[in-house]
Amino acid sequence: MKLPKSTMPFLLGAGVGAIVLAFLAFGNDWVVYADASKDDVQDAWINAQAAVCAARATEHVKTMASAPDLQGYQSDARTARADLAADFAVALPGQDAPESMVVSACAQMLNKSL
Repeated sequence: MKLPKSTMPFLLGAGVGAIVLAFLAFGNDWVVYADASKDDVQDAWINAQAAVCAARATEHVKTMASAPDLQGYQSDARTARADLAADFAVALPGQDAPESMVVSACAQMLNKSL
């Protein structure tokens, strides 16, 4: 079977286009790597734990008679947020203490939530 004369330029263009598309996809991070998804999962896991910690701490502060001022970046407010975050962050099974990244993220959420 003989191919028509116009088939060869079409096949050559399709092959070159596939190669160029592959270079563009990897060069512009259109391809998802396994390591990138692991980092995203870890960030989501930390943010979920920090959100629970911040919610628990916020409810506790609302029930306190004299609640500390948690807003701002003065040393008293930062210390109060860090202490609350350390108290209400939960250590998961197999851990001796909560992860420091969870405590830090919880303290940041406490600055924004109240």
